[in-house]
Amino acid sequence: MIKINEYTKIAVSSLSKKLDDNHPEIRAKAAESLGKIGSETAIPGLLKALEDSDGFVRRYAAEALGNIGSETAIPGLLKALEDSDEDVRMHAAVALGNIGSETAILGLLKALEDSDEYVRRKAAEALGKIGSEIAIPGLLKALEDSDGFVRRNAAEALGKIGSETAIAGLLKALEDSNKDVRRNAAEALGNIGSETAIAELLKALEDSNKDVRRNAAEALGEIGLEEAIPALINALSDAEDSVRFSATDAIGKIGSRYALT
Repeated sequence: MIKINEYTKIAVSSLSKKLDDNHPEIRAKAAESLGKIGSETAIPGLLKALEDSDGFVRRYAAEALGNIGSETAIPGLLKALEDSDEDVRMHAAVALGNIGSETAILGLLKALEDSDEYVRRKAAEALGKIGSEIAIPGLLKALEDSDGFVRRNAAEALGKIGSETAIAGLLKALEDSNKDVRRNAAEALGNIGSETAIAELLKALEDSNKDVRRNAAEALGEIGLEEAIPALINALSDAEDSVRFSATDAIGKIGSRYALT
């Protein structure tokens, strides 16, 4: 009687053969299915599929390799970051972020300057997942990208990395025309936790967007400096429930640090 894992091995082998099917939709579906199974034995076939003549096949191969998550796929995915098809480049960036290795950083930094905004968005997101300070200069530059989603993802990535070297760029991003960029910049500054951000975060408590005000309140709570309390008390009267909630929580966090025993 064949064990369940033996059936899976047979399935992977059978699907890997379908990566050479004469119909591109079947090759693409085989790549997708191999990614769902997640077996590393599928990697050689999927790496070969990254060079398929059909863009959809290459895209699903990149996605599958990201789902499997093995560093052995990194060289092939870095090459895919330069594919002629923007969807392939985008999925390669996502895959490299899922794998999370610093060996992908230089390729992803180059992808931050891709001609396609979707590729740049996913490259910024991937660099945040990897979390290395090596990426900070490129992400700071991405805070000035023409695309709002790229700037938003760059701000979030800088918050995940958590280095104070990003503060100046994030403070500038608090004044971005895009509310999502301002929101993520406020959150990132809270993650970094430096007192140098307090003055601008206090201003952000009066932002026209409720999510920015909420994140500013949360960030002030994370930083925990007592001088933020008066502005947070004013935020207790904000028209939005989420802002009042975050201000209430922030005051409690700050107060607990200064409370007399």
